[in-house]
Amino acid sequence: MHCPSCERALPPEARFCLSCGTPCATPGSSEERKVVTVVFCDLVGSTALSGVLDPETLRSVTLRYFDLMRQQIESHGGTLEKFIGDAVMAVFGVPVTHEDDARRALSAALGMLDALAGLNTDLHAALGIRLNVRIGVNTGSVVAGSDASARQALISGETVNVAARLEQNAAAGQILVGPATVLAAGPTVRTRQLGPLLLKGKSEPVIGYQLLGLGGDDPELLRRFDVSFVGRHHELAALDAAFDRAARDRRARRVTLLGDAGMGKTRLVREWLDRLGNAAASWGTGRCRPYGDHGSLSPISDAVRQLLAADPWRARTPACDGAADPGTLGGPPAGARTAEALDVLSDGLLRDGTPNPSLEDTGAALAHLLAALSASRPVVLVIDDCQWAGDPLLDLLDRLVGKLEQAAVLIVCLSRPELLDNRPDRCRYRPAGQLLMLGGLSPDEAAALAVELCEVSAHWDTGLQRLLERAEGNPLHLEHLLAAVSETGAADELPPTLQALLGARIDALDRTERIALDLASVVGREFAAEELAELSRSGPEGAPDGLAHHGGIPGSPGADGGETHAGDRLGAVLRRLGRRRLIEHTHHPGSGPELFRFTSGLIQEVTYERMSKRTRSERHAHCAELRSVRERGDAAAGGHLELAYRYRAELGLRGERTEGLRLAAALTLARGGARALARSDLTWADDLLGRAARLYSPDEPAWTSVARRLADVRLALGRTREGRALLHEVLRAPADPVEAAHARLALAVADSALGAGAAARAARAALPVFEAAQDDLGQARACIRTAQEHQLHGRHGEANRLLTRALAHAVGADAEPERAAALGAIGVSLWRGPEPVSGAVARCRSLLAEHGGERRTVRATLNCPLAVLLALQEQWSEARACLAEATRLTAELGYAEADVFLPVFAAEVESLAGRPQQSRRLLDGAAQAGLRLGDSGLARTILLDTVRIMVDRGEWGTASHRLDTIGQGPDPARADAVAMGGLRARIAAGQGRPDEAVALAAAAVDTAALTDSPIVRALAALDQAHTFGLLGRWDEAVSAAADAERRFRQKEHLPGTRWALELVSRASRAGSVGTALDAPERAPSRSGPADAVEE
Repeated sequence: MHCPSCERALPPEARFCLSCGTPCATPGSSEERKVVTVVFCDLVGSTALSGVLDPETLRSVTLRYFDLMRQQIESHGGTLEKFIGDAVMAVFGVPVTHEDDARRALSAALGMLDALAGLNTDLHAALGIRLNVRIGVNTGSVVAGSDASARQALISGETVNVAARLEQNAAAGQILVGPATVLAAGPTVRTRQLGPLLLKGKSEPVIGYQLLGLGGDDPELLRRFDVSFVGRHHELAALDAAFDRAARDRRARRVTLLGDAGMGKTRLVREWLDRLGNAAASWGTGRCRPYGDHGSLSPISDAVRQLLAADPWRARTPACDGAADPGTLGGPPAGARTAEALDVLSDGLLRDGTPNPSLEDTGAALAHLLAALSASRPVVLVIDDCQWAGDPLLDLLDRLVGKLEQAAVLIVCLSRPELLDNRPDRCRYRPAGQLLMLGGLSPDEAAALAVELCEVSAHWDTGLQRLLERAEGNPLHLEHLLAAVSETGAADELPPTLQALLGARIDALDRTERIALDLASVVGREFAAEELAELSRSGPEGAPDGLAHHGGIPGSPGADGGETHAGDRLGAVLRRLGRRRLIEHTHHPGSGPELFRFTSGLIQEVTYERMSKRTRSERHAHCAELRSVRERGDAAAGGHLELAYRYRAELGLRGERTEGLRLAAALTLARGGARALARSDLTWADDLLGRAARLYSPDEPAWTSVARRLADVRLALGRTREGRALLHEVLRAPADPVEAAHARLALAVADSALGAGAAARAARAALPVFEAAQDDLGQARACIRTAQEHQLHGRHGEANRLLTRALAHAVGADAEPERAAALGAIGVSLWRGPEPVSGAVARCRSLLAEHGGERRTVRATLNCPLAVLLALQEQWSEARACLAEATRLTAELGYAEADVFLPVFAAEVESLAGRPQQSRRLLDGAAQAGLRLGDSGLARTILLDTVRIMVDRGEWGTASHRLDTIGQGPDPARADAVAMGGLRARIAAGQGRPDEAVALAAAAVDTAALTDSPIVRALAALDQAHTFGLLGRWDEAVSAAADAERRFRQKEHLPGTRWALELVSRASRAGSVGTALDAPERAPSRSGPADAVEE
């Protein structure tokens, strides 16, 4: 046990802190957060009264006033917290929450004014004085405590202060209400807005409302019955069937419709009655109420009055007199007996809702009346909210069903499932009874209802989907969630109306059920029984409400000092919660612990939010130590530790424990984030590493590593500016040579405007640092960047040796992104390098089988060069299938650069397949994606491929202008220089500059000879052949084309081989007739067809 003030450890028996003297929490005491409604009522002018009344008289008057106020508060279900001088403070929602606490508070406030008016009549007659009061009412979140030894108020929070300030701003005889109370009380509250009020202690004005009156609480008035009815086809059909059977058999039947609050029971039955129509049946409805001065049979009284008002008995008496008695009651003729029945009912049931002279007599009279009314058409009697019905009413309903054996009467009872818990005998099967369970709407029905409830804009699809998921098919929950968004714009906040509605269910639990539910809400939506058992043994810190002192959850192992029958007793608690529809079993295949889940996420939210932050903090800390949580990984444990720290920090608690939770949370989240990054789970890595970075201070050594990894994630997600900013912060942080080397390399790669050479230079500088630190990840990255430079210069053999090393380091680091990068680069060298296509395809597939598996990044990356290799074999379907899989996988992974490189590979395949227009569209898309990302790394490659399509079409001027823009960047790599030279040669030839064209083509061939890439060499020769052909130099064109054909054949490049042979043939034919090749001769886009028809 620890002191609640200074946190000093205390012996279990301590009543006061040995250090600061603060009273200790007594066993069983607790604090919880609740949404309540607070009422302040203060006498106006009490000082003047003390000057005119004798002190004893004044005391008598004050006590009478206090007693009247107390009666009004308590009769409405409120709690009188204290008298403060002449003021009365009351709270509605403590110790037990009611779903209508706001309405109860307003009704009590109006009752206080009415009661005072009666008292003033007496006081004026006896003493010549009148009392005046002013009242303030406000609704909101408070902390409620029940520990008297703590010498604290019952409730505390801003809600209380605002209620007091509203009272102080009210005029005599006026009730001022806060906006949250008006919203929570529903649309039938009559108010007058007084405008913004400047309340003491509030920085922002508060809108105040003067309470004028309180309308009815019929569901049709409080809820959106104006919208179209959706769904419920099965239930409507069941009600139709029950009605038809009662009418056909002329025998009373009862249907009990059960459903949680808000499921739409009342709306369903009213819709059914409207569809049934007045011509088919007479009906009356009544509602049971949870409080107030009502007769025990008032709901039936209301229903019968409706029946008589719709079909006055006097008009039916003659017909009934002449008819046979429709009931089974012997005695006088029908008319006389009906008059007797009405007399009996008028003296009790119809007058004040009481069973006068007796329940037996009332039942007999009512049965006769209903039988007579049903003689011409069936009667439907609807009793709503039967969970609040008393035994006399339920007994009377039982009697009616038994007596009306020859009357077409259908009794429909609507109730929440609590009726099953409180009176299970009332819902058991009977021959004339039927039980219907009303569940939630389907997703489509709920979405349709949401559209009816509000205007849903197209851009709010995600927000609406989130609300639909939270409501889980409950129409009232959805209505309140949408209303809250409309009022406040906050889609994630839980409106006070729902907190009260669900809080009332939670407050109805006994102590052990409540403890179990609280613990479960900390574990999560889904939980295991053994987790609750372990948490209940966590001690005073894990159970600050005295749980450990009282033995934990009865039945948890060790809770009472032994294991005997422990699981059975805990199971009994959970079964009771299941019967209350708060939790349910989950069904998972295979063996394992018994699992449960909250039936609604909102129930978990409300349960969790009602615990104090200190309680949540300690329970989260203990949750992080659960074996089951640790087995779920660092993200789960880190999340609990983070919340444990956050709640303590919000409470202003500092010290060793708080600091320890912070560091443990940061370390655990960082470890989980690093693992997520290693698995290429970018979104999850961004979340975990971002949270870890916020827990660390930038001057802590551990922050550097977390921030650098977070920068890697941000760069991969395309958030380049954020990523670079973080890397610069890492470089400014206290020196860590390895992290600094990582940051410098990442910055060089991110700054693509500097070219591949800058990244390679940074990699060569960093490699010794990584080697000295035995940093596999760093070595993999450095080798990849250096190898990519070799690739750009056409030295694929050297690149392959570095990439093989990089792959080994990536495997050693268990880093999926680096493994994928190394393998993808190996695939590019297999495509562009000297390996024949057949061997390259086999090698790619072998690497994919060895390293792919569940590694989505590897499969996505390797499938791209494999697609091109398959296209070189003219296996078009297989090539496009590889690209489709890569597209699907990259969409899941979230790598931003995929929007650039995937279209480039797809354009290559389409070009090889003879679809230059499709290739051009893909290249344009890749260029746009590169601009969005600020990434010019592939810009030159994309531009060269686009220019080649223009050159194929003979667009010499446009192509020349595009090529000129390339010169503004860094020096081109060798492979790009070859392509640029060949294209410039063809442009010069097409524009009539023969000498320049021949020189450019020859230079491109010479540069290509410095590479080991047969494709680069073949393309240079092919460009040279086109150049000679445009100039009419046939023999040289044939020779160059033949050289290209030889190199394509060496690579097993089928499309290229065909293009070169076709060019040889066409050049030979052109030479034989002495004409030049047509200017817009089709040539490959890097390796595309010379002549093709767009599909």
